Amino acid sequence: MEVQSVSLRGNLKNGSSTTVPINPQWFFPSDESVDLAVCPIVPSAEADVIGIPISMFATKDVLSSRNVVEGSRILFTGFFYQFPGERKIQPIVREGILAMLPDEPLTTVTGKPGSVYLGDVHIFHGNSGSPVFVDVVNGLGTLGFPDFRFLGVVSGNFSEDQDFNLQIALTVKGTQHANSGIAIIVPADSVKALIEGDPGLKDARQAALRAAHAK
Repeated sequence: MEVQSVSLRGNLKNGSSTTVPINPQWFFPSDESVDLAVCPIVPSAEADVIGIPISMFATKDVLSSRNVVEGSRILFTGFFYQFPGERKIQPIVREGILAMLPDEPLTTVTGKPGSVYLGDVHIFHGNSGSPVFVDVVNGLGTLGFPDFRFLGVVSGNFSEDQDFNLQIALTVKGTQHANSGIAIIVPADSVKALIEGDPGLKDARQAALRAAHAK
């Protein structure tokens, strides 16, 4: 279908929310296996948002230096579409563990082999693009507090398929797709590479910032 308009809803510091029309400019990785899209947006001063600096990215170098392995605690916050909220958006937070750090390519949601992480955390519709965070000290940091870093973004999940055969007035055959609970995560490295490596995206970010400062 043709997209005729796009709007963005965001929470405000006063406890309400607002919806504004936007004209998104999307940027994509050159690697077609990476399920990722970036649109530069500068929120207003009234918006209730927190940015994630590049220094908080849990890149592969960070994971290696912090000895982050399978079993490390992860969590994500995402949109719970069953409850969009009347006054403001109510995000949902879910927790799980890092299930696999593959050292070889896996088939991504684009159908091509690429680099992804797997998380044992239940995701559903509305969670795609949600930020995933990993505890890089597994609760053993200062005073026992966790140290969460940006691991990547939710891309999809694996399903457990089961053939079924229903006998009603007419015979119905098909395949049932159940959520396996294994989420596919696009690594922070891919996000960082796109943000820092695409000249067009850099120019668009600077243009958006200049326009925001001019208001």
